[in-house]
Amino acid sequence: MPNIFPFLFPVILYAEIHYKFRYFFSLLKKSEPEILADVPHRLEPSPVLPVLVIVKDANIYPITLEQLTIKIKFQDGIFFQKQLLNSAIKISSKYWWNVYNIEIGNYRGWLECSVIFSIERNGVHKNYVNDNYRTTSHSPFKTFIAPSPLPRFDNLLFGECHAHSIYTEDQVEFGAPIYASSHLAKSMGLSFFCVTDHSYDLDDSVDNYLINDPDAPKWIKLQKEIDECNSRTLGNFVIIRGEELSIRNLSDKNVHLLLFGSKDFYKGTGDSAEKWFKNRSELNLADVLSKIGHDVIAISAHPHERVSVLERFLLNRGIWTDDDLSNKQLTGIQFLNGIRNKAFYKGYRQWVRLLLKGFRLIAIAGNDAHGNFGLFRQIHIPFIKIREDKIHLFGKFKTGLFCKDIKETDIINSIRDGKAIITDGPVANLISNGMVHSNTSIGECISGTKHKFSLQALSSKEFGKIDKVTVFIGTIGDEEKVFFHLRDLNSCEFQKDFEIETREVSYVRAEVWTSASSSEDKLEHFCITNPVWYKP
Repeated sequence: MPNIFPFLFPVILYAEIHYKFRYFFSLLKKSEPEILADVPHRLEPSPVLPVLVIVKDANIYPITLEQLTIKIKFQDGIFFQKQLLNSAIKISSKYWWNVYNIEIGNYRGWLECSVIFSIERNGVHKNYVNDNYRTTSHSPFKTFIAPSPLPRFDNLLFGECHAHSIYTEDQVEFGAPIYASSHLAKSMGLSFFCVTDHSYDLDDSVDNYLINDPDAPKWIKLQKEIDECNSRTLGNFVIIRGEELSIRNLSDKNVHLLLFGSKDFYKGTGDSAEKWFKNRSELNLADVLSKIGHDVIAISAHPHERVSVLERFLLNRGIWTDDDLSNKQLTGIQFLNGIRNKAFYKGYRQWVRLLLKGFRLIAIAGNDAHGNFGLFRQIHIPFIKIREDKIHLFGKFKTGLFCKDIKETDIINSIRDGKAIITDGPVANLISNGMVHSNTSIGECISGTKHKFSLQALSSKEFGKIDKVTVFIGTIGDEEKVFFHLRDLNSCEFQKDFEIETREVSYVRAEVWTSASSSEDKLEHFCITNPVWYKP
């Protein structure tokens, strides 16, 4: 019986088009490799535009890439066109890729970019724009070249905390090369990203995703590649090794757990859709937390991601409940997952409830990005249609960490210590006047009954002027209250000193929102800090 499970559930990677059932019609399948380009949705000020080109499964469908042509339209209407290849390239490997750096000079602002592939296969010559998928729009990528760097404070590093690579691969999807991802991430102003491939993909054979291998050669290969990449980017970028592990929650439902820093592979196949009705994951949360070492942290992934009826019934998927998250060995919660939707707000409210119960869960942001630097492509109707969107884009929602060194252990420790903010543009910081030698008080626990703070916030023309600033005070075992709320600030810089007096175990945290009318994309942008804790 063919395995139809993967086609029943949403996927968010580059679309795999070759798998089909015997005797079934597929509009998407063709006797060519997958061919696609990707471009970052945003760049730091830079004279070059990096363009990622991927050709997958050419070992089955070899081609000659005769020419690559870049067409760019600038905001002032000027066009630019360039051919990238001096000679044709014969491609016959399973996974071929390259990053082409396109000179754009001092241009700043929006641009549109198209990549034209000229290929030959079996004597037939064809041209494709941006990808060779059927049913996609082939519309130009839209990229913003920032006039100024991301707003940031000293020692504030930005990263992508939930991303998938080529090691996530199955019948319907595949991810981006690790080194290419680091190259594009740096161009976007990031200093790190976490590789969090699915546990049920990492136990596959290297050459065949339909066959499991108990020796986990993909995991071993992944660790080696991360080490090699980090040795090449030493000091200015780091890749955090990780895994998106399928586990059982307290209701025996499958949920996802992010592990950062682990060199040991943990098996989790309950929602892999690899075997009919074999949907019980090998480990529960307590099992995992008892096994991981001190140098590994565990994060609840997208706790309120929508679970369809089919996913509940066939894959036994569920959500993270308050009881699931009430494990003090759990480091954090990733409720921001590539889109600000109902799941985000449910996760946000859940996080606040748990803070008020005294659980110091660290909030981080991620995008569940599977490539998707400039465009989200997924199989929408199995064998029939591919969907395109601007959600789950790599680096769109960022985790900001107050961290001095760009090293794997330092990044992990900064998350563990709660020195984190989540943002899609503006930044905020809380500093106690008793910590004059520290860059931040976020994540700290301060003693005393009177506390003086300085709230600082920064934005830029790109993300809009700061419109609203709110400081919240939460009393453990009681409720969270607004300490002050300011509106219509109309500035890209903000600072306010304030004093708190309390005799209860409490916390203070801040949120900053910009005005949509003043931002480049005409959307509001925000920053949420993790708490500063204090006790009398």
